[in-house]
This record gives sequence, C-alpha cells and structure tokens, in this order.
Amino acid sequence: MINKNDFVLSYPTQTSEPIARADFKLIVPKDKKLNIKALNSQYNNCGLRLTPDFNDNGSSLIYSWKFKNIPQILPESNMPPSAEIIPTIVVSTFKDWQDIYKWWWALAKDKIKADDAIRDEVKRLTSGITSEEGRARAIYNFCARKIRYVGVEYGQAGYEPHKAEDIFKNKYGDCKDQAMLLVTMLREAGLFAWPVLISTKEYYDLDANFPAVLFNHCIAALSLNDNLVFLDPTAETCSFGDLPSADQGRKILLFKEDGYQIKQIPLYPARQNLLRQSLVIKIGEGESIDAEKSVITKGIYEQAQRSLLLYTPPELIVEMLQEKIQDISIGAKLTDYDIKNAEDLDKPVILNYAFSGPEYLTRAGKLRILPGLASLDTSLVAKDKRKYPIDLATLDFKENIFKIEIPDIFVIRYIPENISQSSLWLKYSAAYSQENNRIYLTQKIELKKNTVSIKEYGAFKCFFESLARKLKQRIILERVD
Repeated sequence: MINKNDFVLSYPTQTSEPIARADFKLIVPKDKKLNIKALNSQYNNCGLRLTPDFNDNGSSLIYSWKFKNIPQILPESNMPPSAEIIPTIVVSTFKDWQDIYKWWWALAKDKIKADDAIRDEVKRLTSGITSEEGRARAIYNFCARKIRYVGVEYGQAGYEPHKAEDIFKNKYGDCKDQAMLLVTMLREAGLFAWPVLISTKEYYDLDANFPAVLFNHCIAALSLNDNLVFLDPTAETCSFGDLPSADQGRKILLFKEDGYQIKQIPLYPARQNLLRQSLVIKIGEGESIDAEKSVITKGIYEQAQRSLLLYTPPELIVEMLQEKIQDISIGAKLTDYDIKNAEDLDKPVILNYAFSGPEYLTRAGKLRILPGLASLDTSLVAKDKRKYPIDLATLDFKENIFKIEIPDIFVIRYIPENISQSSLWLKYSAAYSQENNRIYLTQKIELKKNTVSIKEYGAFKCFFESLARKLKQRIILERVD
C-alpha cells in the first residue's frame, strides 16, 4: 500500500559482488514541495552521500543521487530485516498527517456499510452472546477463517479498499478489504471499530515526524473495555486478541470519523507466546523405550502450529513426527498421534504423539549416559563480532518438562545441579528432581528483550556461552543386574 505521492530510494545491494555505480534522478514540478528523509544512516559505513544534488531547470526541480562502489551486505544469522539496516532515502509530498487522513479516509469511509446479507450474518454469529468480547470474538473468527486472503494491489486497488458487501459476497479480499469487512461487522454488532494502516516488521515503521504513506498492511482496531484491541483478519490461524509477530511493536495510523490517531501496538509479553513440551519416557529392562510427548502452544507458536497441522496432509504429518523422534531414539517408530483444537481459534492447539524406540541410553561399560535434556543453540553467538544486531522478532516463553521412569536394574549415579540464571536478555532455569525410580526436569527460558544491540553483543555472547557450557552435564545411571 504505497501511495503515488511517496516512494523509497534504497541503494542496491547484493550478496555476490559489490555494485560499481547506481544513479537516481527525481524530477518534480516547481510547486510541489518534496520532503526527504534518510534512514539507517548508522549503517552507511562506506560513506555514501545520502543528501541529493539539486538543480532548477526553470519549470521543474531535479533531485539526483549518485552512488559508487556500493558494498555488498553479508548476511548474519538473526539479522534485522533489510528495511532496518539498508541506508534508505524516503520521499514524500504530503505536508502533514491530516493530508494523509483526508486522502485515504475519502477512499475508505463509504466502504464500511452493511447490507442485508451482512446484517443477517452478524445476527446469526452473535445470537445468544451477551458480552461485547464474545460478539467480537465470533465475528473476528468468521472473518479470519471464512474470508480468504487474495492480494489485489495493482493500480487503484493498491490503496483503495472494496465495499464490505462485495467482500462478504465474494468471500475473499486483500488486507484492506478484510479489515473493511471486519470493521463493518463489528459496528453492526454495536461495537466501536476502525481501520488501521500499519507497516509490518519487514517494512519501514511509521515516523510521526515524517508524514508518508509507507504502509504495506491494513488491520482493524476495536475498543473493548476502554482498551484498544488490534485484530488482523488476514492471519487466519491467529486467535482473537493475538497478532502475528510482524504486527507487534509497530506504530499505526488509526482512522476515525473525526480524525486520525497515531498509536503503537505493544510488543506482547513473553508468556503470551508459549511453547510447552512435555515428554514422558519409560525405559524398559532391555533399554528400549516407550514415550509420549505433548506440545501445547500459544501466540506465535500456536499460529505456526495451527497452520502446520491444518494445511499439511496427514501422511506428511506422520513423516514429520517420525523424523523428529529419531533425535530421541534411533530407529524409533511412531505408534499414535492426536491433534486437538486445530480448527478452533478459541482454544490452544495441542499435539500429542506416542512412540517406541530400541534404545535411548549411551553405554559406557556398566554406566549409562542419558542424552542431554537441557541445551542452548550456541550458533546464535558463533561470530566474535557482529555488524548488525540480533533480532529475535518477539518475546517468548519456552518450557520443556521431562519425566523419565527407570527400571530397578539401574541406580542413579549422577543428576546435574539445578541452574537458575538471569541476564538483560533472558531468564533461564533448569530444575532436576528424583523420586524413587523417576527423574524429573523442568527447563524454562523466558526472553526479556527481543533485540541484542551491537554494543551488547559481547556481553550477550559471554553469558550465552557460559550458560550453554553448564548445560552440558548429563544424567548418569549404572546397571546393577
């Protein structure tokens, strides 16, 4: 959704060879005021001149940029999106946000109207539901699950939405269309809702001091219990009140009948993005295993899990699980699996599966060493120095729960010490316990920041590697039969 009055100049980059030269020229009428802003200049390490040369040919104003010897950008793991690191020149002819409001609201306001078919559907969806949240949830679920996203973003359709009645009739539309329909249906249910323009994570975030229509997405805002709830109906596996990670932490432009508002969507707390995995392993006397695993998700993990389980053929899900259990026991066989709530946006997705394997323990004479239960992936801090921050996208909370049942032919010789450490970036704990012939471990990792700056990287690397070393300890058994 880029308006014809705005555009972006981003010097070309590639991953193979540097670019010798790139020239840009912009010719505008003399009466057209041009606003220019340079972004990400902190990454302009090669000294490229981002301010334009200026010429007046009498009838037009000419702005030009000339770049030479543009270096390639070498990718790093978990680096920010290109919109946050590539030196960029943003150009706009809007004088203020009121201009933008008048322009887009004139295109959108008449599209928010219900016809008889929409009114009947809203009545059907909300029948018997007394709470505002309940009505809003039912309508959002319908728009997210029953209205198919189809991008129609060329020409006038690139920024003008279609009528809500047409979207409802056709059962498809792009982000603007789906937002219009959602707002229309929420209003028909007696709720206060408005369309919202947003630049998602991979694009240029709104700058309150630089009015420009550099938006690439449209969602909706709902007033509920004196709070704004943001809803993205294009995210068809996203529950009511949740948002894709690309929408979180972004500034938005909200359109009301009496004017606009610039707001910021919060970055949702870690525990709203939950990944909880429980694994129960029973070791037999022949050292084979029977195991059951349960995976419960919320937030971004639920969105991904729901999408995977809804749109992957069952035979491929079986193959996927069969591959996963090989990490636990070589030659393991899947014996059963069950999926709960994949179709229900109001309930967390739960995946349960069971398997058996011929082995689990590593032999060392009479000693048996269990695989590492707690671990961290240190590839994140493999580099000594970084050119770009680590971008972890959003905050999350991961919990791994293990229960291992051991037959009487073994005695437990060693259990690792408990670990509890916290830093600026994450909180970690691993708690072991023993009860008769059972060993328990609960591992928790809670992200406290979603970005590690270049300045912080050295300290983060030191903390992360030190913690990973402590997690290398293993549970050790001895066979006594």
